[in-house]
Amino acid sequence: MTRIALVTHGFSGGGGVPAVARWLRSGLETRYGMTADVHDLATSSLDEASRRISSPATWRRTSLRTSRTDPEPHEHWGAGGVEIETLRYLPRRELTEALRGYDLIQVVAGSPAWAAPVLDCGPPVILQVATLAAWERASQLSAAGPLLRTWRRGMTAGVSRVESAALCRADAVLVENEAMLAHVRAAGQERVLKLPPGVDTATFVPAAGGWRRDGHLLTVCRLGDARKGLATMIRAYHRLVEQDDSAPPLVLAGHAAVPDTLTTLISRLGLAGRVRIHEDPTPAALIRLYQRASVFLQTSYEEGLGLAVLEAMACGLPVVATATHGARETVVDGLTGWLAGLADADADADADLASAVAARVSTALAGAGGLAGKRGRERCVAEFSTDACLRRFVDVYHSASRGQWATVS
Repeated sequence: MTRIALVTHGFSGGGGVPAVARWLRSGLETRYGMTADVHDLATSSLDEASRRISSPATWRRTSLRTSRTDPEPHEHWGAGGVEIETLRYLPRRELTEALRGYDLIQVVAGSPAWAAPVLDCGPPVILQVATLAAWERASQLSAAGPLLRTWRRGMTAGVSRVESAALCRADAVLVENEAMLAHVRAAGQERVLKLPPGVDTATFVPAAGGWRRDGHLLTVCRLGDARKGLATMIRAYHRLVEQDDSAPPLVLAGHAAVPDTLTTLISRLGLAGRVRIHEDPTPAALIRLYQRASVFLQTSYEEGLGLAVLEAMACGLPVVATATHGARETVVDGLTGWLAGLADADADADADLASAVAARVSTALAGAGGLAGKRGRERCVAEFSTDACLRRFVDVYHSASRGQWATVS
């Protein structure tokens, strides 16, 4: 077992999926001496490597493959009719031929549907998946207008059918939380394990001086993703400032730009001088942001795991998070941080949640954050470090090569 194909999507962008792909590639190559090649599948209706219905000039394109170097060397694969989402999950003959020579195909994906294009390539297919399309898009569907909501519901229904087939046909499925474990088992897949990815706890480390209660509050996410619930976070921060004008500033860091609706909310609540935005921080700058913070915040509607939470824990930060499937896996409520209910599109529920988040941040800043951060670091090293998690991935690969699934635990 020496050559692994890492099939993923959105590799050039930000977020958890490409971060997991990069983590796996680095670990497999540097710690186990394997070759791990990244094959990135098209996600955008404007994908330049694809045949686009709206662009007749692309219809005669003979190859859907391009070699890219950003952020790391990888192969990018377009799709035919890329504007229609379900067509992105069809096999490509050229991709099938390229993957035949590998010992194993590891799919790193947000949705199980991304395994569908590679199930018939020959090597065993291990699907590592965070969530389901229907779960991930619930908050987006509720916020969309009638016509867009109808279109997206139709696309999501089609994706869900592809997901069901992919879950059953993959040689094994690796999931990140209990909810996905139960779903995959109910779908009929017997070879399923809860096996989350990890973080490099030798890189993400606490500040030399330890936890600082006067540090900024911090969140790290895709800043333009409505699923991250940043409006709820801003309202929670407003409640905190109302209660304590000496509250530290809030830093929003991550990929892409903050949407205009959020900057308008920040301004309307009088927080423009207290909320700082760091778009696309470098890896070194990101670690400094963690180390100089006091509390990490996550107010997502849905998370399969939440790698940023693990990075914050590795840096010794207490976490205040909404009780998503992912946060319930990473945060031990009252010990390594605090869970504050689940975000909801309902205005009254959102107000209650904002108050709950503010109250838990106050608890952390009053002094409880130091011990919670220390416990979080210990938990991250023991259960979510690269050493702890990567070995189990490699055990699965060897079991797949031998067909000895019963030995995987």
